[in-house]
Amino acid sequence: MKSVQDPLTGLLARQSFVDAASHWLGSEKRPRQRLVIFEVFGLSIINETQGLAWGDKVLQEVARWLASKFDPARCVLGRWAGNKFVVLYEPRGAEAFPGDIHRASLGSLGLGSSLGRQADLTRLHVGFCDSGSRQIDELLTFASEALHASARSVGAWGYRFDEAMHRRLLRRQDIEKDLACAIEAREIGLWYQPILSSDGASLHSLEALLRWHHPRQGWTSPEEVVHAAAVMGMGETLLQHILQEVCHGLHALADADPRFEEVPVAMNVSPREIGDLPLSDIVLRTLLREGIAPRHLRIEITEESALDSLSSSGQLEALAAAGIAIAVDDFGTGYSSLAMLGDKYVKQIKIDRLLISEFHRSDRRMLLVDSIIHLGNALGMEVVGEGVETLEELEHLRLLGCSLVQGYYLARPTPLETLIAQVRHARLDGG
Repeated sequence: MKSVQDPLTGLLARQSFVDAASHWLGSEKRPRQRLVIFEVFGLSIINETQGLAWGDKVLQEVARWLASKFDPARCVLGRWAGNKFVVLYEPRGAEAFPGDIHRASLGSLGLGSSLGRQADLTRLHVGFCDSGSRQIDELLTFASEALHASARSVGAWGYRFDEAMHRRLLRRQDIEKDLACAIEAREIGLWYQPILSSDGASLHSLEALLRWHHPRQGWTSPEEVVHAAAVMGMGETLLQHILQEVCHGLHALADADPRFEEVPVAMNVSPREIGDLPLSDIVLRTLLREGIAPRHLRIEITEESALDSLSSSGQLEALAAAGIAIAVDDFGTGYSSLAMLGDKYVKQIKIDRLLISEFHRSDRRMLLVDSIIHLGNALGMEVVGEGVETLEELEHLRLLGCSLVQGYYLARPTPLETLIAQVRHARLDGG
């Protein structure tokens, strides 16, 4: 079969790589082979700020650089997807990777002379596996799992597929298999955690947290569910389901106690949902259909999800213009935190629980939290201290001027039915 080259980079195109790699694996006995997937992270920012031609140049330079690092007689090299490259080769001796592939940013790889400052805006995430498998599909699955772990990690350049990842892979495949039925049966639900004033005098809002108890895997994290939905092509279905559950919760709470009519509910939106779906259209259509005023919904995003693609800002601005407040979750632990504060649509920042945990025991962390609170207050934003688990943390946040708090010390997440029962009980007691 004739090989097809990728027209931009000159490397093997996706299917041609699969064909060549399958032939390479079956051509002779090799005791060991390694498959590596490289992802160029940050390319979307270059495309949108410098133009697609610059993005293409980055990909061409990375392709040339990779080709120079591997012996063509001992490898199969191709372009796997838009910003991904893949290589199958036979490592020799104790070598980890040829040359300096372990470095993270393209600037540190020596591409600065050809790419200029664009090299420092991009970095490589790497996932790889060493295996005796003769099946290219299996090797690609293993390396993709390692790449997924690398992309989730701040500061790590790459991961090797190991037994722990294999267990997680089997778990995720089990979750993916049952996802559609779980959505249809409304087994994926929401629990609600209050966000309170730091003096404890008032309820500010509620955060809706995704919960699913899988029949075999037990409790699943929101990240697992969102990832499974993306893999299965059900991202929009899951988003609409969550939105409908939020709307149902808002109606039920208002029916239980009229005081809840003006208490907004916040829902988390993942980077995938911002990047891959018409988020603003889906949200606003659902609110209109369910009879919910936009001011009653809040959207929480992570720093990475807002910064990974500037196109996300258009969706968030449309939501803000309709009256939906935008909050930045996990503030202070992602990339380019301060850049987020320049966006007018951001109305709230939530200080990450990793910074809040026992911050009063460290002068440096106390200073950092204090600086975030004062900066947010100066910009007219709401500031929430997340993950408050002790009285000492609450008292120090209050002293620093943090007006809103959330955490297990104050209230744990609870199912809607339990929350409604608590509300009705409080009314009967005259609360």
